[in-house]
Amino acid sequence: MQNYSNAQAINSITGNVINSKNKVLLGNALIISPMDSTIVKGTSFFEGIFELTDLKEKRVLLKLTSLEFVDTYITVEYKGISEINLGNIIVAEANNELQEVVVIAKTPLVKERADGSIEVKVANTTLATSTSVIEILSRSPSIVTDEDNGVEVFGKGAAVIYVNGIKVANERLSTLSPSNIESIEIISNPGPRYDAEGNAVINIITKRTMDEGSKGTVKNYYSYSGFAGYDNRTNVDYNYSKGKWSVNGNYGLLIGNDRWSWRTSRTRDTTEDFFMSDIKADSRSKMENFSNYGLGLQFNATENSYLSLEYNGAFEDLGGTRLSENTITDNEIGIYTSKLSRDDSTLKNTLNLNYYNKIDSLGSNLFVGGQFSGYNNDFDNDIDESNSIDGIESNGLINNIGENNINIFSLQSDYTKAIENSHLLELGIKYGYVNINSETLFFDIDNIRAPVKNEVLSSNFEYDEKVPAAYINYKGSISDSVNYSFGLRTELTDIKLFTSVDGGEIIEDNYINFFPNASINARLSGGLSAYLTYSSRIIRPPYNRLNPFVVYQDAFTSVRGNRDLQPSKVHSIELGWAFKNWSLKTGYNYTIGPITGGAFQSEDNPREYILQQVNVSKEHALFATLSKNINLKWLKSINNLSWSYNKLVDDTGTFDISVSRPYYYAYSQNTFDIQDWFTLYVTAWYLSDMQDGIKLRKGQSSVNIGLEKKMFNNAFTFNLDFNDIFYDVMYDGGYRIGTTDVIYANQLNTNYVRLSASYNFGKLKESKYNNKNVGETENKRVQ
Repeated sequence: MQNYSNAQAINSITGNVINSKNKVLLGNALIISPMDSTIVKGTSFFEGIFELTDLKEKRVLLKLTSLEFVDTYITVEYKGISEINLGNIIVAEANNELQEVVVIAKTPLVKERADGSIEVKVANTTLATSTSVIEILSRSPSIVTDEDNGVEVFGKGAAVIYVNGIKVANERLSTLSPSNIESIEIISNPGPRYDAEGNAVINIITKRTMDEGSKGTVKNYYSYSGFAGYDNRTNVDYNYSKGKWSVNGNYGLLIGNDRWSWRTSRTRDTTEDFFMSDIKADSRSKMENFSNYGLGLQFNATENSYLSLEYNGAFEDLGGTRLSENTITDNEIGIYTSKLSRDDSTLKNTLNLNYYNKIDSLGSNLFVGGQFSGYNNDFDNDIDESNSIDGIESNGLINNIGENNINIFSLQSDYTKAIENSHLLELGIKYGYVNINSETLFFDIDNIRAPVKNEVLSSNFEYDEKVPAAYINYKGSISDSVNYSFGLRTELTDIKLFTSVDGGEIIEDNYINFFPNASINARLSGGLSAYLTYSSRIIRPPYNRLNPFVVYQDAFTSVRGNRDLQPSKVHSIELGWAFKNWSLKTGYNYTIGPITGGAFQSEDNPREYILQQVNVSKEHALFATLSKNINLKWLKSINNLSWSYNKLVDDTGTFDISVSRPYYYAYSQNTFDIQDWFTLYVTAWYLSDMQDGIKLRKGQSSVNIGLEKKMFNNAFTFNLDFNDIFYDVMYDGGYRIGTTDVIYANQLNTNYVRLSASYNFGKLKESKYNNKNVGETENKRVQ
């Protein structure tokens, strides 16, 4: 088939398949090649309505096929309208004497796009059995978790999380229902329409019903591990649509236990300054009530416009204890233990208001959205200390109370103008405002005197940040097989920071940055395609890493923010090829002022260490990823093999520089259909040792097995999952900072068995509910 531009060709075809009795039918809608009858594009429909998009053809042959009706062929030609609605299509019933007809269609687990970004299917896969969005990400291909940077895309580094195209905070993710996730987009080189924050973008796409009526899902997950105990999560999702109105609601409740244990040794082995610290810590969390809830309302004013209002919230009541023991050996032997009793509650609220209008049939549209988010954390923790110094024991009690309030407001407008010959002009503006006010108070308590405020540990922190931004992007084509885009984003950052630490200090700064972006992709002969992209990005430090807020571990160990942290700037080039189910991408990232961290020796006390983030000079990173996807009738398989070489450079002399070594990542997710009995999921990944010139991160791996059984016409789904069955997901490593060697090992709650069951109820016909979580540009930095 010959390709044509969007403006002069068919872009989409929709229709409603019925029989002579006006009964809606199920089946498949296929675009087939008239030359050899191969399938060019297809989709399944279960209640008559189908939609085929992104066709870009002047003339197509549509095939409707099913066991319920006779195969039907329709030739569709472009006659000045790109979006074609065939209306009701009456088909002849098949003469099949069947008691029941069930058509189950499984889409590919991974789709790779022309620009190198990939889409990972979540719904109806093993990823759908996860109890949180973070767990879904940790089990997805090319996504790894890091103890310093959180979620990363392999080869690219720290990723920014988006929901339906709008950036959100890690705090925001806990308000999402995991059962409401449709798919995940992994965008390694985002364009200027995305905020300039982060090395890569992970866009979470939630389920959107297109039907009228009501439908809901009830799902329950029960997990157990010998390490942490049990947890139980229940989710309820409900959708209702009638006429021009749509309502979407959900509620989730998580209760149970979690656990994290770690061990760290710090050694200064010089004769004149010998010091050895061995820390063992065990954090056992009690999730008393982790609730998430949401309600969305949408009014479809016309077929091409809507106004929507959506609220999402969460309440988290966290209890539990953290035990810590620090054995210090220098000129004396001291054992310092502490028991922290946690009483922590967090309230999260987000409100979105959106307006969308599709202006013309070519694709021009206007979107305006606003969002307000509020996060409030209150804590009242008791720290019971017991110390033994050369056999002499002492005890003490510390009360740590405080609150942390974050308010975020954003306003955004995006305009897309479709031009002849498939060219697009994208323009947008955005304004983001963040206000943070936090206070932590420490009181020394004994049985005789009244509580005495500890002025050294207590602190106040206030932060204001304003980021107005604008972007322009142009997309066009040189020919039917070569497309390009180029654009520019600019952001003005204005900050004001106050901290009471060191007698009080106010820091003010403002700076403007320009972020160019360009890409070109081509479809070559023989089914081969290639692309080349360039992007520039900025990585602003998360707010808590700026706040010198004290997280107390023991008398000589604490975690604190660094108010002197500066944003990092990143330049990225990526080149990729694709051929059938094979793809290869390679790239280079150059980062100025990357952020890393470590345990820094206090200037006031040689025994005391402060865990803190700092900027180092620069980083060079090379990477390559080879992918092969298999889609058979009985097997769906995703397979990635990646190589990366990272080299951090520190001209300040803070860290001890070592030789960098390449490291490797392998991922395989496999779905086996065992006839009609059940579906078997097998997922495995391996991450080798990494040495980036400063830190060594030891290798880790995971093997997960899952079984799925659908019953009662697919209304009930049962899953049994065995996660990390060899218990090899650990965060171990080491580095040298100054004269101190640091070795650490962390154990998390990754080895568990999970049983989940879900029930779908209701029936739908047509709906158009959509809501974008606009305005959380700065929210990724809330951690």
